[in-house]
Amino acid sequence: MFRAISEAYQRTKKPSDLAFNRYFARPLAAVIVVLLADTKVTPNQVTFASLALFTISAVGIAVVPSWPWLLAFVALLELSYVVDMADGQLARWRGSSSPAGAHLDYMADEFKALMLIAAVAVRQWRQDAQPLWLLEGLMGVVVVASAITITSFLRRPEVVAAIGKSASPAAGDYGQGFDVQTPVATKRSLVGWAVFVAESFGKLIVHYPTYLWIVAIVDRMDAFLHLYLFMNLAYASRSMLIVVLRLGRRT
Repeated sequence: MFRAISEAYQRTKKPSDLAFNRYFARPLAAVIVVLLADTKVTPNQVTFASLALFTISAVGIAVVPSWPWLLAFVALLELSYVVDMADGQLARWRGSSSPAGAHLDYMADEFKALMLIAAVAVRQWRQDAQPLWLLEGLMGVVVVASAITITSFLRRPEVVAAIGKSASPAAGDYGQGFDVQTPVATKRSLVGWAVFVAESFGKLIVHYPTYLWIVAIVDRMDAFLHLYLFMNLAYASRSMLIVVLRLGRRT
């Protein structure tokens, strides 16, 4: 069994991946791949299962106020992420990867991001009855939806041809929007290092499964909400600036 899991992981892992995925999520997802490999369960069905688990988690985060239940629902959220890793790995294991499946996975990820923002905002509002939390949640949904829209736009082949490949976000799991396909430099200037550190931090914050369990343990979902929305706003603003500068002068 262990040998089969190890083989599944090695054959289905991505050459470039986040550390959380490489050392935690994908090895666990390989277990699911082995269990489902000889069944009729399809990768797309695994995607829908992940979305269902996340939906239950988001509803629980929003309506159940106690801290122990917060831990439980965030644990369920992390499980849904592992299942989400398994859909693509199962497709690669079977050699059945498809653009439609990749787009379905991306769509599901964006539903999850919007649900999480709404859930945390409602949770904070239920805790202290301050309507500003609902306002932040509403603005947050707008910001994250805008970031999703811009990312989808920049990944269009027609747009890549018009503004250049280096300005388009790299394809991948949600949370990698801060990855842009820029040439690898052997040396970075001080400004270059500052940009690299800022983008690395932004990628970490946007990829919430990496650290949301820590946030739940210290019970600071409010801090997560502020920082997550700020990073999405920074990404959306930078990407929109690229669109304006690259396409504003084109006929």
